[in-house]
Amino acid sequence: MTSLTEEEENDISRFTEVYKNTRNLLDIVGGWILSGPDDDLDDVTFRTLWQQTDPVVKEAHHYLYKNYTKDGKCMPVTPTSKHGLICQIRNKSSYVHLYNYGDDKKKNCLDFWNHKGLVKRYDLSGKDVHGPIYTDPEFSSLSVSQDGKNVVYVAEKKVVKSVSFFAENPKPGDKQGGVYDYTESWGEQLEKCCESVICVLNLDSGEVKILETPSDIFCAKPSWCGNETLFFIGFDLKCSKHGAIYCWNKPGKLCSYKTATNSVAFHTPEGKSVYMPSPNHESGEVAFLMCESGGPHRKYMDVCIFDGKENFKIVENSLFYGKFSPSPWIDGRNLLLVSFTGTKSVLIKMNTESGFKENLWDGRFGTASLDVLDQVGSRCLLFVSDLNPVLSENTKQGIFSADLSNESSIKEFWKSSLCDSPDVNCKYTIESFSREERAYNGILIRPGEGCSDLKTLIVFPHGGPHSMYTTAFRHDTYTLAQLGYSTLLVNYTGSLGLGQESIDMLPGNVGDIDVKDVHHAAMQIAPGFQHVVVMGGSHGGFLSAHLIGQYPDFYKAAAIRNPVIDMSNMVGVSDIPDWCYCEAGVDYSVYRPPTPNVAGIAAMLDKSPIRYIDQVKCPVLMLIGAKDLRVPPSQGLRYVRYLRSRGVPCSLRVYPEDCHPLSSVPVSADSLAHVHLWFKKHLNLS
Repeated sequence: MTSLTEEEENDISRFTEVYKNTRNLLDIVGGWILSGPDDDLDDVTFRTLWQQTDPVVKEAHHYLYKNYTKDGKCMPVTPTSKHGLICQIRNKSSYVHLYNYGDDKKKNCLDFWNHKGLVKRYDLSGKDVHGPIYTDPEFSSLSVSQDGKNVVYVAEKKVVKSVSFFAENPKPGDKQGGVYDYTESWGEQLEKCCESVICVLNLDSGEVKILETPSDIFCAKPSWCGNETLFFIGFDLKCSKHGAIYCWNKPGKLCSYKTATNSVAFHTPEGKSVYMPSPNHESGEVAFLMCESGGPHRKYMDVCIFDGKENFKIVENSLFYGKFSPSPWIDGRNLLLVSFTGTKSVLIKMNTESGFKENLWDGRFGTASLDVLDQVGSRCLLFVSDLNPVLSENTKQGIFSADLSNESSIKEFWKSSLCDSPDVNCKYTIESFSREERAYNGILIRPGEGCSDLKTLIVFPHGGPHSMYTTAFRHDTYTLAQLGYSTLLVNYTGSLGLGQESIDMLPGNVGDIDVKDVHHAAMQIAPGFQHVVVMGGSHGGFLSAHLIGQYPDFYKAAAIRNPVIDMSNMVGVSDIPDWCYCEAGVDYSVYRPPTPNVAGIAAMLDKSPIRYIDQVKCPVLMLIGAKDLRVPPSQGLRYVRYLRSRGVPCSLRVYPEDCHPLSSVPVSADSLAHVHLWFKKHLNLS
């Protein structure tokens, strides 16, 4: 390996300084209202959980609590090494904390806390009734019954020990010959989620009961409604377990479990996808989101209400993309939703009888994005986030407490710059684009006045393709701005914030409409910049490879992460083969996948960037996660092999322990450093 030049050493030194400063900024993990629903807004206090990352230390995630008094003062932070699921028990002013621990994270524990400290610790592993608990965002939950006596959570079913046919003295219950049995999982980042069980822990006795549920469903997201009924999602196991993370299109039903009769009932029809069941303890009703199963992996969903008995209804005009707040029932008729629209997330108050939607505090926070950390009736705890972490007249960010029954009643608990250096900032504008009478948008982030400007535009399309960019703070674009780059985040046709009609336009047209949208946006912004480069991952990598192949003289360098390069090759090895069929415009059924045929494979190949391999000219940096189950590493490896054989300069970095997002702290730091060095080298930036 050749030694670094003085300029390269200076570049690395500058990057590490900027990156460490950026990573010192805290990320919010959660928040809890500590006072009751009837307290005056001025008396409300709360607790927040934050994450801080450290690229120097292997154990790179640090968690800490901040407690706030009713006058808005922040008490000294309290470090904690554990993170998992936390649920507050409102009527006891206490909470439960469920987490995995140990070197292999296979041991499970639940802590019961109140204002005096730790009351009791339950060693769930020692009870030996189930496998590891679930803490993932797709299937896990933690809910306490209305009387505060029982806690429900999800865990992996206890695995029967398998031994060889030739094992000496097998124990009763051992499964002989089952050592090499294959158990299907839910794919990328959910490899350990194979067969779930719903578990109920009695806080008085410490007994854990495993609920008996039908074998043809996978149970997820259980939540108490009162003291004797649980509502949960039952994913249909009559079809294959395609990858679940980032994919809200799996067939499933709203289910209930009655503890008095140990009976399970189903409340929604076949062919639907159900998410986020949210019971109302007082009325017995359940709000949930529902859409047609299959098709695009993310789409707009209807808000539905189950009456707690036999019937459910779709709330009129309720179609939206977003999520419920943590406890969405404001009262018996209104729900609080977080809706993603345009380039930001907003709060919506929805009437479940009329479907009327009210955009709360519209315009009060400018272009910033809002989220709900906690809600108790009409009291809610908000977090406001902005791409520019430095506070200004136009930037409002921080934590706010609000009374949803009175829009003017909102209290600012904490508002400050996330960054201590006001001169080291960035600035951004919301950009509007139109092509072929289709409107779409983007966000242009530029270096602030205190930063150098490399006059280089990084075009950065998002993955998905059915996802979106918002104005919430991002570490990567902020770091790039400190280094002197401008970044264009493009929400092309098919992005979530543009409506269901836009989503429906893209399947069958990927590699065409989305590519042209991104390039058109780049063309509009490029004047004034000396260099234009492209960067993206997953479907964003798919678009990046298309752009440098279809417009080889426009983009001067590329940095691509885990890209889709050849859909016809990926379909047989990805954890989401249905994605390849759907986005290529080929019919697909999760219950009976189609027999491979020439027409279907040809359609996938026709829309793939591998078609344009002979036209690529610019240098390409390829970043691969060796454990990626979503887009197999062979996609990027094959692309680099082909480019090198055609004389295109390439650099390949493979991260053996990382997967699709390349999000572990050491890997995200290393990959962004190499992106910076790659662009500096091939653009001769100074």
